[in-house]
Amino acid sequence: MSMSEQVATATRDNAMAGVAFPSARTDYVGSVATFVILLAIAILWQVRWGTIPDTSWLIIICERVLSGERLYTQVQEVNPPFSVWLYLPPVAMARILSLAPEILIQAWTYLIALIGVWFSGAIVGRAGFPERASLSALGPAFFAVLVIFPGNVFSQREHLGVALFMPLLALHAWRARKDAEAMPGAAIAVFAGLCGSVLLLVKPYYAVMVLASALFVATHRRSLKPIFALEHWVIGGICIAYLVAVVLVYPEFLRDVYPLLVDLYAKSGVSAHVMAYYGCAWLFLGFLALWCWPVGRFPELAAVTLAASAAALLPLFYQAKGWPYHAYPALSLAVAANLCLLALPRVKRQSAGLLPYLAYPPPALLSLAIMTAFVLNWVTQKPDGALVSTIRAAVVEPTVATISPDLDTAHPLSRMIGGRYVSAGANDWVGQDATTLYLQAARSGDAVRAARYEAIMTRYAEDKRRAFDRLRPDLIIFKKDDGPWTHQLIEHFGFDRFLTGYRVLFERGRLRIYLRNDYVRPDPPPAG
Repeated sequence: MSMSEQVATATRDNAMAGVAFPSARTDYVGSVATFVILLAIAILWQVRWGTIPDTSWLIIICERVLSGERLYTQVQEVNPPFSVWLYLPPVAMARILSLAPEILIQAWTYLIALIGVWFSGAIVGRAGFPERASLSALGPAFFAVLVIFPGNVFSQREHLGVALFMPLLALHAWRARKDAEAMPGAAIAVFAGLCGSVLLLVKPYYAVMVLASALFVATHRRSLKPIFALEHWVIGGICIAYLVAVVLVYPEFLRDVYPLLVDLYAKSGVSAHVMAYYGCAWLFLGFLALWCWPVGRFPELAAVTLAASAAALLPLFYQAKGWPYHAYPALSLAVAANLCLLALPRVKRQSAGLLPYLAYPPPALLSLAIMTAFVLNWVTQKPDGALVSTIRAAVVEPTVATISPDLDTAHPLSRMIGGRYVSAGANDWVGQDATTLYLQAARSGDAVRAARYEAIMTRYAEDKRRAFDRLRPDLIIFKKDDGPWTHQLIEHFGFDRFLTGYRVLFERGRLRIYLRNDYVRPDPPPAG
């Protein structure tokens, strides 16, 4: 059964007074069968995107760290170390089992999604929400939000973090209930805190989502007690321990990487129309929540989830990069809030304004809103088969490097061709951002800023050239005509002379693949 059918069925059942839900055994078997079908569909569905660039690069980092290289010294990453630690277990297991890490990363993602839905459902059931039977019927729809809706966000850090954040929201909703017969036990609070901390460890500013939902509960209960609940002490303790670990184990991140993030990365952004699209998609979902909001009762689950979703807009617009995974926490939780509202018994709806005159029922509009929010998740960065086949026919397990400011230029391509990526960093974002800011400062006449960014650009370019001279990679994945940074490398830092030792193996659009002139393809190993 599709997600829309699940929503429509649960809504129709709630609207029919006196119709009981199926027996527990029938309900359980049907729910498990639907989850299995959804899982099979999700696996096939995800073939369109393959392993996304960010995950492919993190797999490379994990493999190199497991092989003894030091993070932030021999292999560079812009994110704090938890982004690597989150993927270390499946990559390490893949090495033990001699499997492709991509397979276990996919399995890891589905497992986390299942844990998030199962634990959230367990909390809702333990809390005794009156709509728990409807929510149980809608369980596959919540699972679909985590395995179908992501698209090109699948297996991103935010994706995994949101899946594990849902139990914390269910716990907050439990604490918001004024008619609850019992309060959560310590074990549930600790486990929910552990799960909820993952999103904050991925990116600390997602703390606003915890704060928003906790303050919402405190305001509703007219008490500060929910703010000091055990799960928040767990989250706080984990975050403090993580900060201490970063300072002690990876001082290079705070000393070398973080200043560059502040000085370069934070000053780049995407066009306003992309950000406006995300805002409109969220407002569409918020409008549907208003329509479904019941009169005369307080829907704790929907209210808490919507509060966290609204808070997630702050990091989205603060980062202003426009990448779908930055919007996923806000949009996915807005969808989840609407599902919670559809699970409520059909009491009188809001009737202000134009709402009574709209022809379509909430499930149909919700499906439209989900598709609207999903549009930017549909884009795929998966390399085409012709490119992969051409390279694999010419080389065997080549060493690979890249000249490009974009992560998706070399990832996941370098792994799909069986290559060994040897550059320290995934891409040239430092050089690109420093060059852009240098030119802006030079045009505005700010000599001090121009000199600072020119020094960063020059230092990065010279380090890159020395690395290329030392490594002499078999393949260079090059993104041509990619703005001022590429021209700087070719015209001012000697890469034109370096590339004379290479020939063009493949070229299409702005992508060019160079193969070293003296490369000799080894014979394939004997059969068996």
